[in-house]
Amino acid sequence: MTSTLSASRLPSTAWNRLKPPPTDLLESYGLPSKDLKVQETYYNKIVERYMQFCAAAGRHDDALDKAFASLSLENADQKISPNGVLPSGGTVSTPVAKPTSSIELSVLTMSMRKLREAIVASSRTDTFAQRAYVFIIRAMILTATYESYHPALLHLLYKIHPCTPLPSPELHEFVSYHILDLSCRLGDLCNAFSIRKRWDLQDKRVEMVLKALVHDDWVTFWRIRGVVDGYQRKLMGWAEEGVRKHALKCLGRSYLGVDKAYVECCTGRTWEELKLQNSVGWELDGDKVTIRRMKAK
Repeated sequence: MTSTLSASRLPSTAWNRLKPPPTDLLESYGLPSKDLKVQETYYNKIVERYMQFCAAAGRHDDALDKAFASLSLENADQKISPNGVLPSGGTVSTPVAKPTSSIELSVLTMSMRKLREAIVASSRTDTFAQRAYVFIIRAMILTATYESYHPALLHLLYKIHPCTPLPSPELHEFVSYHILDLSCRLGDLCNAFSIRKRWDLQDKRVEMVLKALVHDDWVTFWRIRGVVDGYQRKLMGWAEEGVRKHALKCLGRSYLGVDKAYVECCTGRTWEELKLQNSVGWELDGDKVTIRRMKAK
């Protein structure tokens, strides 16, 4: 009897063969530990996965830009209430399965946020915190996730830099990001000029962007956009639609007709993109765009 009971209490061989499923370190719940070594291991894993993502997205800049834009579009589509009703009152259509690249980028974005919060919780301002924030800000600028890069940028400049100074080229770089974010995304030109004076930033391109926005000079804006680096171009993207709409209004009030190439030069978009995305109702006849017609007397 005793042997029968003891045998019944032993775990079966089937249960012994079961193993816990492998867990992804970046997808685990909770923040990384305040232990400094754990944070550094977590950061190395993020960098490794990020480089793999960039390699898988493609070698060409256009392919990588589309991969980053997928997360930006996803963030814009998520502005709906939890009960599934759109702000206008319509219902949400059946969700479409996310591409693998979008899922991976979402995991990386959340992991970077968790690492950043763990660094803040442990009050780190050492070299590791500096390098981690530099990496996170650059990555989040490319995804246009201002909820992540904006607080990280302020923390790097005003909390970490006083304790662990950035090298001069990187300080120049991130102050320029701060100014472009203020001017292009927030439209706060007064504060942008104030920050430029406070940090004594000497950057011809940033200065020309500020002047272009102050004077509504779309010609200079599009010209500078073509020569800045990818991070600055991404930040300038926040102001693109406003510059484009202003250019279209000026063309509409100033001309009866112009060349198609001139319209594309002033707006930074092809004619097909203007028709599709900006609902331009002007008529195209060959290479000429008819904006208005003279009323018959």
